[in-house]
Amino acid sequence: MEELRLIQEIRRRAGKPGRGVKLGIGDDCAVLEYDRKNYLLWASDMLVEGTHFRVKDTTYEKIGGKAVAVNASDIAAMGGVPKYIIVSLGLPAKVTRSAVKKIYDGIFRACGEYGVRVIGGDTNASRVLTVDVSIIGTVERKTLLTRSGARERQLVLITGPVRDGRKRHMDFRPRLKEARFLATGFDIGAMIDVSDGIAMDAYRICAESRSGCRLYEEAIPLEKGLSLEDALYFGESFELLFTMDVKEARKLFLDRRIKKQPPGYFVIGEITGKKDGLVLVGKEGRVEKLKPEGFRHLQEKKLRG
Repeated sequence: MEELRLIQEIRRRAGKPGRGVKLGIGDDCAVLEYDRKNYLLWASDMLVEGTHFRVKDTTYEKIGGKAVAVNASDIAAMGGVPKYIIVSLGLPAKVTRSAVKKIYDGIFRACGEYGVRVIGGDTNASRVLTVDVSIIGTVERKTLLTRSGARERQLVLITGPVRDGRKRHMDFRPRLKEARFLATGFDIGAMIDVSDGIAMDAYRICAESRSGCRLYEEAIPLEKGLSLEDALYFGESFELLFTMDVKEARKLFLDRRIKKQPPGYFVIGEITGKKDGLVLVGKEGRVEKLKPEGFRHLQEKKLRG
């Protein structure tokens, strides 16, 4: 079963989240009631050997660092600040005590960089190396960003140029500063981090916002050597994809502070009506529908090359 269908089935069976939950399944984080000014953000992300990394192609430190970074990126997508993590390790026999120490070297280094503390966890035997992190963060009630706020005629923007997920998926930095800059200073419609490719993650915004989206090929900023196909469908770049009105976009690009936030922000499309679906306008004006496909978390050995 495809990942999207599986998530929808789980969401249906879970039902309404109940009291104390502002937002359950369907976004980058669950949103819980906390106090009069803030929400609590709660998310989890798992790295599995053979699906998200290959030990022979990286280091144990980078595996630990990425496990923290992908979770911090989920907090960023909601406009929040990461606070605490719990780490669970699935360890095959080949992973030595020294290797586990190196994984935690990467975890603690990333935690120091993002202002996060490790407060618990678990270990168990496993066929392949697995690093499962659960993260807690906070966000001001007035600042919370979700996937469901996109509205027709809003512009679609991305931080970028889009990073090459095949080459840089183990050492990226989540866009925490950019997310807070946007969330606290501008009226953002919807936001998501690009973990599975622009096509899949734009589709998620459309699905939750009940809208369509038109992207422009020539406007999508690509890191040198990155193909448009990989930017659309491979993912693992962890840039921020977000929407805002034209007036707010003008305010953003006139803000002097963005000169201190290289590489910058780029308009790559616009939100349309739901019936229009998700489309790409090519360099010669040809319009094609984009498939809601991206990084396949349910298929091993997706990482290649």
